[in-house]
Amino acid sequence: MSATVASRPYQVVVWGASGFTGRLVAEHLARDYQGKVRWAMAGRDAKKLEQVRSELAARVNNPEVAAVPILTADANDAPAVGRVLAQTQVVLSTVGPFARYGDNVVDQAVAQGTHYADITGEIPWVKRSVQKHHEAAKQKGVKVLHCCGYDSIPSDLGTFMMIEHCRDKLGCGVSHAYSLVGPGRAGVSGGTLESGMNIISTEASAELMALNTNQYYLAELYGLPKGTDKPDGIMPRYLPAARTWAGPFVMESCNAKIVQASHALLRGTATPLEYGTDFKFTEMIAASGPVAASLISAGTVVLGAVLGLAPLRAVARRFLPAPGQGPSEDVQRNGFWTHDLVAVTDEPTPRVVRGKCGDRRDPGYWSTSRMLLETGLALALDEAALAADARLARGGVLTAAAACGHVLLERLRAAGFTFEVAGVEGQAAGAK
Repeated sequence: MSATVASRPYQVVVWGASGFTGRLVAEHLARDYQGKVRWAMAGRDAKKLEQVRSELAARVNNPEVAAVPILTADANDAPAVGRVLAQTQVVLSTVGPFARYGDNVVDQAVAQGTHYADITGEIPWVKRSVQKHHEAAKQKGVKVLHCCGYDSIPSDLGTFMMIEHCRDKLGCGVSHAYSLVGPGRAGVSGGTLESGMNIISTEASAELMALNTNQYYLAELYGLPKGTDKPDGIMPRYLPAARTWAGPFVMESCNAKIVQASHALLRGTATPLEYGTDFKFTEMIAASGPVAASLISAGTVVLGAVLGLAPLRAVARRFLPAPGQGPSEDVQRNGFWTHDLVAVTDEPTPRVVRGKCGDRRDPGYWSTSRMLLETGLALALDEAALAADARLARGGVLTAAAACGHVLLERLRAAGFTFEVAGVEGQAAGAK
């Protein structure tokens, strides 16, 4: 980062701080980093931001929070957005649907030389971001990171951790990595639902078909040759290497694309981190048996029908949370999530490496807001450590793993998340 950027008034700006997730990001900052990080709240409505700031100051019992600067701009006013982003090293964007409200923020982040991170799961929009900004951001050393919340940090950093362990400790790559979603307690927000509905209702049919059939949808933009990896589909199945039945996970279509994009990016750095020969990734929901896995599949079909058919979307909007609404504080603070991680090595006699990641808080909002924040703080505060790791990408439209790697893993662990490798077993039962 240039001396000019480093001397900007703020290290972090929370864009959309009056929204549901943005408010949580601001709360994490106010509670844990006030006085340690130069930060500001930004958005369209100054009065709403002032109210949030006042509530946060009382909530964390710190009068200094009441003096946190407020910056205002409408997301549709590109020059105004640029004036805000020119004042910070990193912007954390929480305003979705990103395909509707995010273009000017990314455009201006690249134009102003400001690192960027968001919580989108809108992969077609991410694809357009790569096509539009990757080369320019790469040339300027700007890091634009999408999908830095529950979508897709557990999948992306969890897989990176398993690959790193196999490469550094076992001296081999991985042929197949698994992320098995375990028990959890989570809430739903209107913003997430609106983003999903927006993808289905606005993207061209051909684009949706490519998204749902091509596991290299993003990775091929970075030059990764297509291998044999394919989307997991909706049918229940038994996974021998993971020793469990499993059903489909609705966010696999997002997370798998990010994992393969990380592989593509990391194999092209100064010190390449090759995930493995014909590396494949599977993400499903672990089930107790074939009946439970079949029920997960049936539920996924119903959800697909609700999101995919306009009349059912209209009915769903009447009963589901509206944008700006989300889970209760009880669900946020007492929720939890777990993923079991499995890696099958690409040795002549494969071994199985097991690990896990998780958190004792709601994944979609409390955990997501903290994951986004720690990603942004890695960009703002850990520049020297990132620069010292030659395996990492230096600029462009990137993934969290490709941009921040082990540095972010350590930040997440310090923030209370579990990311750990449990052990190595003998010959794999198979990688089906």
